[in-house]
Amino acid sequence: MSKHINSIFAALIALGIPAICTSCSEDKYYNVDFSAVPEASAYADNLVVTVDQESNTAYFQFSGEGVYPVWIIDGKNYSTAMSFSRYYRKAGDYSIELKVANANGMSDGTITRTFHIDKTRMNGFAGFVYDSPFNLWTQANRSISSFFYAPGWAQLPDPSYSFDGDTFSVSLTDATSDQWQAQAHVATDICLPQGEHYDGSVIFTATQDINNVTLKIHPDGDDDDSHSFFMQQKINLTAGEPQAFFFSDLEAAVDMNNLVFTFDFGGNPAGIEIIAENIVIKKHSDDDGTVLPEISTEPEPAWVDWASADNLFYGAAINTTFYYAPGWAQIADPGFADDGDGGYTFTLPSATFERWQAQCALNTDIAIPDAAEQEYDFLCIVESNVDLAAVMFKLVETNYDDTDEGKRDNNFFFAEEKAVNAGTNRIWFSKVKAPDAMHAVSMFFDFGGNPDQTEVKVSKIILQKHHD
Repeated sequence: MSKHINSIFAALIALGIPAICTSCSEDKYYNVDFSAVPEASAYADNLVVTVDQESNTAYFQFSGEGVYPVWIIDGKNYSTAMSFSRYYRKAGDYSIELKVANANGMSDGTITRTFHIDKTRMNGFAGFVYDSPFNLWTQANRSISSFFYAPGWAQLPDPSYSFDGDTFSVSLTDATSDQWQAQAHVATDICLPQGEHYDGSVIFTATQDINNVTLKIHPDGDDDDSHSFFMQQKINLTAGEPQAFFFSDLEAAVDMNNLVFTFDFGGNPAGIEIIAENIVIKKHSDDDGTVLPEISTEPEPAWVDWASADNLFYGAAINTTFYYAPGWAQIADPGFADDGDGGYTFTLPSATFERWQAQCALNTDIAIPDAAEQEYDFLCIVESNVDLAAVMFKLVETNYDDTDEGKRDNNFFFAEEKAVNAGTNRIWFSKVKAPDAMHAVSMFFDFGGNPDQTEVKVSKIILQKHHD
């Protein structure tokens, strides 16, 4: 086979596309005409991209006689399918590139199509309706008024940002260590009369994990008097996971003129980008059809950094035990992988039907001698490929050995069922104590009731002494 033919196959292989060739005579089967290599631009009308905004799905289709497409997806993935689709969870502009190939070779040029996804699809609550006629934010004048960016309280130039009146995005190149060291202030002409009640929400997305992102809404010129705060709350974000911050039925304690939205990202890691979008503030009496999730009456703790000595789970020695028994007939252990990034993935190929039929335990060397006196907090991120109506979470003292089985089951911090939705879930417990001291702790996850082919990743586990 000639070097020209080899070059075509090499190009395909370099793009990750399998090239199949049987032993054959070049003269018999191949007659390469390099002047007949297709020009990508000639096939611009053969590429069609359509977007179903209701499902956040883009559909890509190519047609042509004697040619085939080489799709370049996100600059790193490739496909030669004539048509395919992709799901995009986050709102924004996207693009796809296409090369055109035939038996003579692959085009040097590419065709590029840009398309837009209108809305960010959430795994959980997605906030109030942004484009409803009741949203005071979209009716207001709004602009960035100032920044305060001061790692170590030494002020730096303003960070790089973008704001189009709808979506605010900021890039923080330097880490900060304390709250209020990375503030951005958005000024508006929204005025709230005293005594009215309001709802509101913001969707945040961050490129890295960040705890204690603060949103404070207050009148212009008055951000120190707590009576004039409309609200000041915190939210913890997991990298790449949009999350809605929201409030409902809050009363304006005083007349609040020209509201300022103060965002603070103090405590941020270096190089993080944070997006705030779908900002809504509306009268509580104006019903936009939103159904609120159940709201916990327990305030979420202030979490320590996952990779810190204050997180007892970070750096702990861990081994696993399992009890996997669909129909109470024990089978091989579930699949398990230590993902190396603070995450553990459990794969359960067979369905179970009752509680305790799918137990997965992370046994640690964490000793907690003050478990009966000191309050503790626990957090983990749970990503599931299916809805699970009731997963059991139990943080319990580890048995000393096999002969001790079951004797310490009643010495636990918590044993509670939580619903886990398909997608990403934050599971946390606050101010928990145990009946007695613990020589070591085990974290049990019981997925009893799971369907076939369930896969669950548990990551970013934090076990800390209680922090308000």
